[in-house]
Amino acid sequence: NMANYPQDLDDKRNLQTICAYWDDFHACTLTALTDCQEGATDLWEKLRRESKNLDFQGSLFELCGGGSGAAPSLLPPALPLLLAALWAALVTWLPF
Repeated sequence: NMANYPQDLDDKRNLQTICAYWDDFHACTLTALTDCQEGATDLWEKLRRESKNLDFQGSLFELCGGGSGAAPSLLPPALPLLLAALWAALVTWLPF
């Protein structure tokens, strides 16, 4: 539908921006973990792999990992909860 075309373009650009931040987040995390206790990087990668396997429709792994370029109209409302759970698991494992 041509009436939705400008919105679809905005959604696609927004998704590309969010996915770039998502990729940067993972790169930054791995860089930060390099100086941490041995095994922290491996734990992060394990959490990331396990999170990809969750049956969570609309996750950033699903939205950003496929490279399909499909832009949904809404981002998942539970995304901050998923990221907080990942971070909490990592922080719990690392002694400060």
